[in-house]
Amino acid sequence: MSASHPGFPLPTDSGESLDASIIRVLMETIPDRIYFKDLQSRFVRNSAAQARLLGADRPEDCIGKTDFDYFARDHAERAMADEQAIIRTGQPVIGKEERLTSLNGTKAWVSTTKLPWRDASGNIIGTFGLSRDITFTKLAEEKLTEERNLLRTIIDHLPSRIFVKDETSRFLINNLAHLRLLGVSRQEDARGRTTLDFFPNERGSQAMADDRQVLETGNPIISQEKSDFGPEGKTHWSLTTKVPLRDLRNNIIGLVGISLDITALKQTEHELKQRSAEMETDLRMARQIQEAFFPKEYPVYPRGVPQDASELRFAHCYVPAATLGGDFFNIITISDTQCGVLICDVMGHGVRAGLLTALIRGAVEEFAPHTANPAHVLAEINHCLMPIVLQTGQPVFATAFFAIIDTATASLSYANAGHPPPLILRSSNNTIRSLHLNDPEPAAGLIENFPYSSHSVEFQPGDKLLAYTDGLFEASNAAGEMFGEAQLRTLIGQNLGFAGSQLITKLVSQVVAFTGRNDFDDDICILTVESTGNSCAIRPALTYEI
Repeated sequence: MSASHPGFPLPTDSGESLDASIIRVLMETIPDRIYFKDLQSRFVRNSAAQARLLGADRPEDCIGKTDFDYFARDHAERAMADEQAIIRTGQPVIGKEERLTSLNGTKAWVSTTKLPWRDASGNIIGTFGLSRDITFTKLAEEKLTEERNLLRTIIDHLPSRIFVKDETSRFLINNLAHLRLLGVSRQEDARGRTTLDFFPNERGSQAMADDRQVLETGNPIISQEKSDFGPEGKTHWSLTTKVPLRDLRNNIIGLVGISLDITALKQTEHELKQRSAEMETDLRMARQIQEAFFPKEYPVYPRGVPQDASELRFAHCYVPAATLGGDFFNIITISDTQCGVLICDVMGHGVRAGLLTALIRGAVEEFAPHTANPAHVLAEINHCLMPIVLQTGQPVFATAFFAIIDTATASLSYANAGHPPPLILRSSNNTIRSLHLNDPEPAAGLIENFPYSSHSVEFQPGDKLLAYTDGLFEASNAAGEMFGEAQLRTLIGQNLGFAGSQLITKLVSQVVAFTGRNDFDDDICILTVESTGNSCAIRPALTYEI
């Protein structure tokens, strides 16, 4: 008589044996699908989970039926072929992944194991199997594969060279651009190899040293420029970034690198530097030419007298904001007693402004000596600029003030095209007169055929003409405050007794002190013309060219 082991349940009152109870519990409760089939692949017994998969209310409802009653024909045929092979050979099918399609179109994935079902004598009387639902796992794998393929498609079509290395600097992944750099066409030809296998030179050694730095310190290398010589002997440049690759526990398991070929960019930069250097040379020469137009010695009136005996005394200051400026002045001798004075401010700076100043200067020097009307000179400047405006469609203008000083009549006639009004400083009564127009007239180059007007004032011995461009009073300090015309007038009034050169020096020094810097955002041009009252008899024996 045998005793029941205390760890096993006793048979039920219905007389069910322990083995039968275990089988029943497994068949009713296990989530995996268990089934037994006869030699014709007809169901003999099914677990509750298998019955649910087949859509049956009870496991008994499936007895005598086959996979053809529940699944699409292609799966049913494959299942029967496997089962008949097992019956014929006795060889099991272990862990076969299958995609099931039911008759209603429902799809699922299972991992199937099927074995021969034998009787007590060892004869095969059918098959039995276990199918485990792996649909979620397969869908996750498919999603991961799709994402991997998407990532691969993206990196393979990027111009940058992308690669992934393990902790020993061996390639794991290379995109197509990087494979081409390595000289191979397949991923298998690069995987497991190092940079030194492809570049056994200084370039490869430097790359390996960079890898070690990232892998050992965890510090990335960001946008580092590298140069080397290609097989054709030309210099190649790349912009390289390497960052550590970490696992879920934040351990460094490799690195990710991105390398961009910037050879064309570096060549362009080199060419631009060369061109910039050439342009700088040209601009310096142009500035020297422009400065050559400013007088090294001022004219004297009448011609031929010593400087200290001249009836007119000049002084100027010119501070360009760029290599080539748009502000300039010109002194034109009309006769022994008549002097033409031009001060002009061309819009902008640089080459365009330099070309326009040369154009205007040439027009004035050719035209001014032949007219006694300052307005005609401004009309000629306007006439020179308007074709440029009409042909290019671009705004081109210049403010200009032109005056004719006549020492014989002690007068100054003038015209103004939008320029800051010059001042006459009268020493006789220490007053300042602004040569402003009640109805200001436009800059040259704005209105075609504009009729400029001329005006006249006394210009007695001791009087000074002070003309300047707007850069003088529009100079601003760090707070953005401009020096201003009011402050300029006050400063001039405090220094009326100074000679022209001294007055200019004081004006510029005060503006520099106000702005806190020696360079300016706009050109500054200042000119003074003083009537000295000197007289020098013209000797008849001398010939004076007029």
